[in-house]
Amino acid sequence: MNQLSDEQQQERLHGWTQKLTGLYISQDMSEADYMRVKERDPKLELQVLPEDAQAEKDTPWLFVVDGKKFVKPSLLPFDGSRHIRPGRPITRDLRQDRINLYSEDDGKITKIAFF
Repeated sequence: MNQLSDEQQQERLHGWTQKLTGLYISQDMSEADYMRVKERDPKLELQVLPEDAQAEKDTPWLFVVDGKKFVKPSLLPFDGSRHIRPGRPITRDLRQDRINLYSEDDGKITKIAFF
């Protein structure tokens, strides 16, 4: 990705904040993988989309299931994504084109950042 100016970075951050804040993060895993993760950490709440979930038209990363809106991070148009939960450690490597999705414990996005 080309280096963005400060103004372009702010516009990108604002635009994606508007699109993603308040949505829920869907994990890219099968139901079986989800059950294995829950066994190791029963307090962890993860959202896994049903196998037959369909993306919204013109937004391949957005899914609506029973009226609740979900984001599938692997389908966002960035060079990587990271789900950052409260109290969880993160690596310190900086990548301008990686979207960082901060969430509440239930996976609801509260903030985004690019680093």
